[in-house]
Amino acid sequence: WQRPDFIRVVHSMAPTLPHLSSLLRAFFNGAGKTWERFTSEFAPGGLIDEASLEEKELAWMLPTNDINEGALGSFRVMMCRQPQLSLSVQNAQAMYFRNETQAFMKQYFVKPEDLQFLCSMAWESTGEDQKREQEIIEHSHQRAAEKEATRKKRQQKRQEKDLWLEALELVLDETKVPGLKGEALKDMLDKFKAVGAPDPGNVNRRSKVGAIREALIVAIEKYN
Repeated sequence: WQRPDFIRVVHSMAPTLPHLSSLLRAFFNGAGKTWERFTSEFAPGGLIDEASLEEKELAWMLPTNDINEGALGSFRVMMCRQPQLSLSVQNAQAMYFRNETQAFMKQYFVKPEDLQFLCSMAWESTGEDQKREQEIIEHSHQRAAEKEATRKKRQQKRQEKDLWLEALELVLDETKVPGLKGEALKDMLDKFKAVGAPDPGNVNRRSKVGAIREALIVAIEKYN
């Protein structure tokens, strides 16, 4: 909940995650059994509540005694050791050891056709992994192309703005400043900055109209 942007992304992806709701309910059902016990440590008047900031910093520790605890931690360790593994292969290995698949195979896989069937299934899953990797690559290329297009668009706008300011005539008459309004007033502020006029301070295009006019008048006085 400390990352609302993450929550928004998950919500936007929810239509493509059919098991999200059931997984979330299962998580809360399991976590709810321990939350009451854990949160009691923070009750008003307790040791944590009455501890000073220095004592809390001294008592700080990791939320778990094993940073690799859980499926995500195991996945991280596995990918560090074998970065060439695909997600489906890693999942298959985890299920193999967790479900004691070797014992099951010794008991029920008695024909060569059984192993041949497994090999064919593994080969088919390899194609899915390649397809997923290709989709990730294409998505990365698309994002890169979009960023490059955005960069070029911004660069073009800056160039157009520079040409516009270059052609804009500098107002050096203080009496004409009150007549500048809207974009004309803001453009004149940018014009003074572009020609290296005296620094108008912290005033910018988003500042109030009165502040911009005062800054322009001061700049004109110093410029003249």
